[in-house]
Amino acid sequence: MKPAHSAVVALLGLTVLGLAAPTAAARVEPDPVVAGQRVSISDGGQCARDGAARVSSRLFGPVVLRPGEGGMGARARVAEGAAPGRYPVTIHCASGGASFTETVTVRDGRVEGLNAAQAAGGLALLALAAGAAFWLRRTVGGRS
Repeated sequence: MKPAHSAVVALLGLTVLGLAAPTAAARVEPDPVVAGQRVSISDGGQCARDGAARVSSRLFGPVVLRPGEGGMGARARVAEGAAPGRYPVTIHCASGGASFTETVTVRDGRVEGLNAAQAAGGLALLALAAGAAFWLRRTVGGRS
């Protein structure tokens, strides 16, 4: 068999295996996170909607998932004292159901937000844009 034919057969085989493999069901977004940040947890539609799916993790303790758009989901806050590292988050479907695990990365830092310096900078840019628009309007209108 020619090398090109072998490569095509290998690629087709890998494609079939990739399509047949189960997709990861546990989802935590965003990832990575920082201590104190709120996250969304979802089962990716893998658990029965009428079951009592729950989540276990050292990041936020036990959480119960509720039916929502795309499956069972919940929101939780990462513990304030969570040290940087990788943490498993496991979703347990109703009794006797499957379990799915995802690893979430906690990075060093703080929850992103808008501070006073950023707000002042934004207002300064807005004032500059308003001044430039006023000046251009006067210049184009022939009143220079």
